[in-house]
Amino acid sequence: MLRPGWRPAGRTLVISSVDGARVTLSAVSIAPGAEPVSFLELTETAGWQLRSDGGALVAAFTNGSYSSSRIATVDLPTGAARWVTPDDAAVFDVSPVWSADAKAIYYAEQSTIPAQYTDQGIFRISVDGSERTQVYGSDRYGGTLVRVSPGGGWLVWTRGQAGGSTDVLNLATGANKTFEIAGSSGEIAWRTGRPRALVMSRGCCAGLPVGELLLWDDATGATTRLIGNDAAPYVFAGSADWDPSGSRIAAGVRDRTALERSSRTAPFLVAIFDASGAYRGLVPGAQGDVLAWVPEGILLRAGSSSADNAVEFTLISESGGTSRLVYRTAASNVSLAAIVSP
Repeated sequence: MLRPGWRPAGRTLVISSVDGARVTLSAVSIAPGAEPVSFLELTETAGWQLRSDGGALVAAFTNGSYSSSRIATVDLPTGAARWVTPDDAAVFDVSPVWSADAKAIYYAEQSTIPAQYTDQGIFRISVDGSERTQVYGSDRYGGTLVRVSPGGGWLVWTRGQAGGSTDVLNLATGANKTFEIAGSSGEIAWRTGRPRALVMSRGCCAGLPVGELLLWDDATGATTRLIGNDAAPYVFAGSADWDPSGSRIAAGVRDRTALERSSRTAPFLVAIFDASGAYRGLVPGAQGDVLAWVPEGILLRAGSSSADNAVEFTLISESGGTSRLVYRTAASNVSLAAIVSP
């Protein structure tokens, strides 16, 4: 605990900085003028997730010989920690995520005996360590859990394979759906109304570095292509989010003509689409990866134009009329870990 008793005062970005086995979490209030606060440091983990209110963390910690791992929760205001899964020398418990009501934890389990390596499946366990239940069986080389959907009905995960995958598990029925997308994927943005899920593909390794944006109806299973890899003049660049009302989409795009000239110099632009995939226009002056669309604006991550190669997180309005720097760091291996609110 770097800042005992820390709690978010309002909507807060949690930025992770990775240095080898050490992960440092810093809180950045989305309100103007707030100073970043480094509040937690983790080492030797096999996946972790903050609770949505920022009050607790769940993490899988490896043992000293890296031969197994087990899951613990940490109460951030007090620093109190407790083990959730038992100490089993032959098991890796990995990639834990909170249930929607924060009363349980989902995680993947793998055997660590080299001669008998097997994926054990996906499990649910109460935060007190009781009621351990398998919710999905073994599946090839297993996978990494990403998140539970806001309503709690779906578990998003990605398979342990080249390029990853986008999988969603129906927690009520146990049925799993794998999106057959060419190339890497694994990110989903959700809204309240149906069809709810945006499925993002970054495309395959051959040809132009472009992908697709799909809209998925979790009730019917219907999938609609919103932005195809043959789109023009702007092609999908692999990042997107719903606006707070769930009626529009901010997506990272690149100009096809500039991309054909050079994939290294073509900038990442931000375009607005409606829920049917109809293009509405570029956000003036916006460049970078779309991280989130929150009530305060569209959150972007981009490299600085200065010589220090800093990473900048900025908020920009949909009109492009207002923009402000939220966080800037010279560290290279940084990312948005969560957005939390008390």
